[in-house]
Parts: sequence; C-alpha cells; structure tokens
Amino acid sequence: MEKEKVQEHIERGLSRARQDDWSGAAEAFRRAVNLDTQSVEARFRLGWALWKRAEAQKPNLADLGLGYLALVTGFDSFARERSRKFVAYKRLLQESCHWLREAIARDPRHARSHYFLAQAMRELGYKAEATQIAKRAAELEPGNVRYATLVQTYAESRPLSYEQTSGPENGARLTWDDLVLDARTKRELRQMQLMLEKPDLARELGVEPPTGILLKGAPGTGKTTIARVLASEAKCRFFSISPADINQMYVGESEKRVRELFVRARESAPSIIFIDEIDALLPMRQGGVAIHSDKVVNQFLQEMDGMTPNQRVLIVGATNRPDMLDPAVRRGGRLSREITIPMPDREARRQLLALFTRGVKLAPDVDLDAMADETPDYSGADLKAVVNEAGLQALIRLADSADPETPRMLTAADFAEALANIEPGEQ
Repeated sequence: MEKEKVQEHIERGLSRARQDDWSGAAEAFRRAVNLDTQSVEARFRLGWALWKRAEAQKPNLADLGLGYLALVTGFDSFARERSRKFVAYKRLLQESCHWLREAIARDPRHARSHYFLAQAMRELGYKAEATQIAKRAAELEPGNVRYATLVQTYAESRPLSYEQTSGPENGARLTWDDLVLDARTKRELRQMQLMLEKPDLARELGVEPPTGILLKGAPGTGKTTIARVLASEAKCRFFSISPADINQMYVGESEKRVRELFVRARESAPSIIFIDEIDALLPMRQGGVAIHSDKVVNQFLQEMDGMTPNQRVLIVGATNRPDMLDPAVRRGGRLSREITIPMPDREARRQLLALFTRGVKLAPDVDLDAMADETPDYSGADLKAVVNEAGLQALIRLADSADPETPRMLTAADFAEALANIEPGEQ
C-alpha cells in the first residue's frame, strides 16, 4: 500500500511537471521521498524538479545590473530584493544537488541523476567537477546523445590553460629563442627561472626568491608568452587565470577560488601562477560598492603573505595599466619585482618577422628589412597577425589561380595586402 502511495505522488509530480508547475512537482516528489526513505526514483525526481524550478527562476544579467545600479544609487530595499533572488536560486541548486547525490548513493549507475547533477554543479560554479560527473553519465549510457553532447559542451567551454603543464605533451616546447627581448630583460627573466630551478644554489648564495613579478607593457608585447616560456624553461606547472575565472556572482565563491588556486599551485610546486589583466582582478580597494573586489584583493594578499621562499611558487602578473593595481600588491614581499616589456624597436621588429616566418616559404621579393621599416607602431602580436594575414591572402590568390604551377609561397604583394588590412593596435 505504501509503495502505491509513493507511485501516486510521483505520478502527481510528473503531471505538475508537464504543466511547468515545478513548485507543485517538487512538493509531490518530496512527499514520495518522505514515504519511502530508499526510493531512488523519488529522490531523482525531487532533485530534477528543484533543478527545473531553479532554471525557471534563474537570475539574468539584467537582474545583476539592476541590483548593482540600485546599490550605487541608494535604493537599498530594491538591491536587497535582487540579492535575495540570487540567494534563492543558489539554494534551489544546492538542494537539487543534495537529492541527486542521494539518488546516486543508492544507485551509483543512475545515469539521469549524474546528468542533472552535472548541470546543477556547473551552475554553482564547480566546472571541473561538473565535467567529470557529465562524463560518468555518458559512460553509463554511451548511446545517449544528450549525455555525449553535454560532455562535449563542457569540454569546449572549459577555460583554456587554467592548468597546463609546460612540455612537449602540450605542443612544441617554448624556449628563450622563441622570444625577441633586449639582453637586460631576458637576463632578469632568467634570474627568476634559476631561482625556481635551483633553489638550493639560491639559498647557498643568500638570495631570497621573490614571491612574484609584474610584467608591464602595452598590449601585444608578449607578456603571456614570456610567462609561458619562463614556466617551460624552469620546468614548472603553469596555472593561467583571468578575472573571469575567479570572479563569481555568489558571496564567498570568488575568495574560495583564490584559495583553491593557491592550494593547487603549492601541491604542484614548482609552479607559476600567471594572472592576465591583473589590474582588473586586483584593482585599488575603494570600499562601499566595490566591496566584492576588495574581498578578492584581500584574499590574494593573504595567500601571498602566507607563501614562503621554499615553496617554489611564483606569481606572475601581466598588465598594461599598472597604475590601476592596488598598491599593496606591488609592495615588497609580493609583486615586488617589476619588469617592463617595451614595444619592439626596428631591429626587434626585424627579428620578430624572421621568427614568425621561419616556417613559411617566402618569395624572393619579400624584404623583411623594408617591412620592419614600414611597421614602426606594430607590436609583436600585430606582426604575427600580419604574417598570418599574408598567408590568408596567398591562400585566396593560389585558390583562384588558373595556373597550377604557381609557386606556393608568400609574396611581397601578399604582405602589402596584409599591412593594408592589419592596423597597429588591432590585436
């Protein structure tokens, strides 16, 4: 009789679900759970209905923008109302995860529970865990297209290079020969490499390794590439993050991500934490409406202060606006070493063009010296884009050519078209 009542409540919940009444559906499934403490189906359906209800009430960017505007303009009651909407959404997702995990605990091979748990976890910001759970669902039902599609979607949308090991397994190994820098800058960078690579020698010489360095320079000057080369040459684990990887809408989530990042970096030492656009992640603390970013800055400062020289973890920040960075981040013991990466001069541009075309067939009429003279305001990224654009121009030219014997190489005309299309500062 009890099982009949459980099934009756499940059927009632499914009927409400077909009417998009997710509150009513969740209530019916909750009654089924209360009647049968071991029912996998009841727990799955309750978790599923709560996830659907959360999706129906999901705050959008307009809610976030209006809430922030209300906070700035002093409409505290409206701001609190918007904040409650985000809190309610998060609670529904957390409860959904609870019941879906309960279903999995009773039946580890319940693929549907894995499928919806992955989506709820993803919305809560646990991207890596969500991807693993989605993969498990696909493994349990390999013929299910929805599950396979979810895994593919999560794999494609994962942040590139959040964690990457430098080495041949990730493509050609980067070396200092892949950079065009003045001797002084390259020497400073090699000092950082040796402190990570030979900590015992550094200690013997009485050298205290810096906690981090700040790479300053205009966009396109190669700051990210420099950090990757440093990690590759020092044989370090490379953690690359951006403000989007850290900043989350929920209270406390951003600081949690900062803590997790440093824990992983210490466990993987020697390692480099590379922070692109660090001025956007750690701006000057203002208080008031900027309290969220202030907490992130405080958490980073706390983690950096907790680092010791023998941990072999180096923080590398990159910015083209160092004046926007919080002053406390730049003081001694944190990002105390600052290295300026200048725009390439004429000789550097000539070397960069030679570097970018070393695997390219060039026609005899291509003059890299003349091209270096014609590109005074171009950064390294701009010059790389010019070479790529010239290749695209050659591709079109060769595809449209009626003569199959036309030499397959880049000509001066291809580079002229590329320079006309790529303006300095576009990359």
